[in-house]
Amino acid sequence: MKIAICDDNESELEKISDAVQEFVKVSKADKDITVKDFLKGSDLLNYLNWIDDFDLLILDVIMPGLSGVELAKEIRATNKNCKIIFLTSSPEFAVVSYKLDAFYYLLKPFVKHELISLLEKALVLIKDETTKSILIKEKSALRCINLNALEYVESIKHTLNFHLSGGEVAVCYAKMDEFENNILSDIRFIRCHQSFIVNMNGILKITDKYIILVDKTEIPISRTLYPAVKQFYINYIFRRGNVL
Repeated sequence: MKIAICDDNESELEKISDAVQEFVKVSKADKDITVKDFLKGSDLLNYLNWIDDFDLLILDVIMPGLSGVELAKEIRATNKNCKIIFLTSSPEFAVVSYKLDAFYYLLKPFVKHELISLLEKALVLIKDETTKSILIKEKSALRCINLNALEYVESIKHTLNFHLSGGEVAVCYAKMDEFENNILSDIRFIRCHQSFIVNMNGILKITDKYIILVDKTEIPISRTLYPAVKQFYINYIFRRGNVL
């Protein structure tokens, strides 16, 4: 797991970093966890654009220049799977943080063991998400698709389009029923229509007719499934523990 911390206050950054380093020791997985600190949101964004991605971001909300919320919006445009923990002394940004699919919103001054507990939950979730995959036949070749990269599946006649992060689409000649059980065994996914299965981590909002993804893609919801889809999504959000 790769963790980035961004806070414009040096003393706060040091406090957060100390808590994360303590978590690394407690987790007994120090060889598998790397941590990098940033004092500016722009520096973190440049690092992401040119060097590497992170699995978990700990962001101060109120920063000069590029705020934590603005930074998260930029990151969500290309990375819908990384976990984001917002830290701030003000609760007024809580609603917008959940629209950005934040893992949690923690108020300052935070208690060290609270942050460590969140990091432990995030580590378990990240490990679980990054190991699940399905095998499809793409033309004359077999391909393993990591469910962490799968945004949604679309069925058109006898063809399945697996829409992946980054805009790639893997095509398989099969019926939805052949993959439904395997995909839906992962709690991130829900079938909202006879032709669509969606990864709930990429949902921006749900209306009575559509699931709208972060990239503004509209996925239809069948009228009969709407109540169940709405309740399932609410349960999923609460199960992940990122609602106050």
